[in-house]
Amino acid sequence: MEEAWKKIKEEVVDSGLCTNCGTCVGLNNNVIELRETKTGPLPFKYNKGDIDPLTYFACPGKGVPYPILNKKFFMPPNDNFISGKVLDTWIGFSSDDNLRLNSASGGVITSSLLFLFKKGLINGAVVVKSGFPKPEDARPIIATTIDEIRGSAQSVYRPIPVNSILQKISDFKGNLAFVGLPDQVASIRMLQLAKHPSVRKIKYLLGPYTGTNMYKEAIRSFLRGRGVKDSIKISSLEWRAGEWPGYLEIKLDDGRSYKAEKFYYNYLTPFFITNSTLVAVDFTNELTDISVGDAWSPIFEKQGKGFSVVVSRTERGKKLLDEMKKENFVNLDKIESLKALNMHGHMLDFKKRGSFIRMDKNKKKGLRAPMYGYAPLEIDLSRRFVEKIVSSIFSIASKPISRKLSEKIPVSILGPIFNILRILWKKMSKPTKRKGLMNTKYLIKKDEIELLMEPLNKINID
Repeated sequence: MEEAWKKIKEEVVDSGLCTNCGTCVGLNNNVIELRETKTGPLPFKYNKGDIDPLTYFACPGKGVPYPILNKKFFMPPNDNFISGKVLDTWIGFSSDDNLRLNSASGGVITSSLLFLFKKGLINGAVVVKSGFPKPEDARPIIATTIDEIRGSAQSVYRPIPVNSILQKISDFKGNLAFVGLPDQVASIRMLQLAKHPSVRKIKYLLGPYTGTNMYKEAIRSFLRGRGVKDSIKISSLEWRAGEWPGYLEIKLDDGRSYKAEKFYYNYLTPFFITNSTLVAVDFTNELTDISVGDAWSPIFEKQGKGFSVVVSRTERGKKLLDEMKKENFVNLDKIESLKALNMHGHMLDFKKRGSFIRMDKNKKKGLRAPMYGYAPLEIDLSRRFVEKIVSSIFSIASKPISRKLSEKIPVSILGPIFNILRILWKKMSKPTKRKGLMNTKYLIKKDEIELLMEPLNKINID
């Protein structure tokens, strides 16, 4: 299977399309390892030997056969490429006030894991644990206690290779729930499609809405902007500390502490946004049983405490939420799916039209782009013009000189300025970015589906 690794290295890693999901390592941890780089943890083949024949097929960096996965895992099959399959949509939060206040938004994912654990439906949960191996780091673990599950109730805005523990998942005795980002969940679904033994223990898939992610260097850049030298060690880091929507809080070994409101430290995004984020098309974690996002609405934002948009996509997910609501584990109120989508219209457009425009641009330059088995039938010229502005901003901001210049401006000034510009830009671009979004027609690309399914079909034939 040397050819499979060659394809992954050339088509995904060397092409800058690696999503840092960790699947290739999880399937081959005696042959492939992750090494931290400026563009996140990347896989390296450090040992001779064959790799699992399904490694290339399950890699989301090369693409994901969404139409096939939609037919396999959702009944009736999903045909909505804006939202993914939706059975019910809710606005909700955990009934546990402490959990709610200490979560990224409403604590619904953590409450779901606790409920499954309490009912004996799972024996563990794959989650991300912050603070390991260093305070500013995070790693995937299989949580097997209530305390471990509760301790995972936070967001991490940098690539964490959750699927790197697939071997531990395979060896685990009992049933599991899996919490992952869209690319990680997609890889799990592809392995389930192939009936790979590594994912047989996973009975529930949950995940957060995921818009953008940042490289690890973003944190050090933030600190340099506050006059903190790289040699000063971090003692603790929280991305969404305090009451919703939260703030970034970094504490240093020398006793100093720095904070920045969520909408202020978002200024880091254009400077450190991951390349895979720019070409990803799944914002609402479409392949999960249950997906959860922030309920961005003036009504809820004024109340604070934390509110989430909660989507059930499978009968298994719907049953779980119904039972949780019945037993007062969570507070849930139904909302029209369209209203919930409109809370995230800007990011949906960024993914469902913007990503395809950016991929087309890359292809014209002779660069590789992931395949998803579908694409918008048409995107009007006004939306393409807006994307030129967006892409130019990301291109300029990602330059080393731009990052250094940003560190010269005090965060207390840069953060508020960025937030004002963000609000102005959203108002100015909203007519164009929302126009026709929900009515976008998509074309099923059979040629891409055939290419994406070819590695699996070859294995099945052999």
